[in-house]
Amino acid sequence: MGRSTDLILAFDLGGTKLRAAFVDAQGRIKAHATTRVRQDEGFRGLIQLFKETADQLPKSKYKAVSVASAGPLHPEKGILLDPTNFFTGDQSWGVLPLVRELKKVFRKPVRLENDAAAAVLGERWKGGHGRTKNIVAMTLGTGVGVGAICNDRLVRAGQGLHPEAGHIPLDINAKDYPCGCGANGCIEAFLAGSHFAHRLGRLKNRALSGQEAVALARGGDVWVQEAFREYGRQLAQAVRVLCVLFAPEVVVISGGFSHASSLFMDETQALLPKLMERYREGIDLLPKIKVSKLQDEAGILGAAYLALQTKK
Repeated sequence: MGRSTDLILAFDLGGTKLRAAFVDAQGRIKAHATTRVRQDEGFRGLIQLFKETADQLPKSKYKAVSVASAGPLHPEKGILLDPTNFFTGDQSWGVLPLVRELKKVFRKPVRLENDAAAAVLGERWKGGHGRTKNIVAMTLGTGVGVGAICNDRLVRAGQGLHPEAGHIPLDINAKDYPCGCGANGCIEAFLAGSHFAHRLGRLKNRALSGQEAVALARGGDVWVQEAFREYGRQLAQAVRVLCVLFAPEVVVISGGFSHASSLFMDETQALLPKLMERYREGIDLLPKIKVSKLQDEAGILGAAYLALQTKK
């Protein structure tokens, strides 16, 4: 498949899926595999799942492992910090030494990065935004990840952490919008596909997945279609917050729920200019909103990019 100097074994870990791929130095995905995360098996089961998923790929030499993961996490220390989307029953997983354990499995250098940070780097590298100096990537999946590049640099928070902008509240009084972080009304609580489907299912008195919610809307369910339009308006509110915070020229929407953008993006595009009206004088902060061309590959590519840069 390639020389060991050419390939990175890259992973993208979310709340429901683990994706693995071999990526070469030109950003080409040479092989990939996906496995469902078995949260009931806890952290030990997750480490085993990394090996199982990698074993689905063709045998090949590679020089490093890189993981884009849902957070919170500390990239340099290689630990997950009680991530908001990982539970066994009602019990969260706590602090997890992911890099240390993966080094034991793969016996290669391992790099850890927040999945949203990886996504924004992937967008810059291979998503057609290489000349954009200020860009925000929103990953709409089981959770909501937000990664930002400002003035050509990946934005970090203090103490080496990733800025968890998905947990900025849109409405602290929204008791019907609980978030996995323990607060109410976060961006993630409103916009994560899992939360959206759970609210729809509760109102329809049956369990729904995000895919089933999309199917209902596309099948003509008028009530669900309106729920998606409301989702689009909530997304506009979230994008406004991110524009005030990061001043991006482009906001790229990716993740599993971005595949349903035709159901809500018109509402976002219509409302955002009104919300940004006071932020367009002198310097126009109204960004372009684009659905990622990379879709689910942004995080994988960003993870590989980081490993390649680290090696250099």
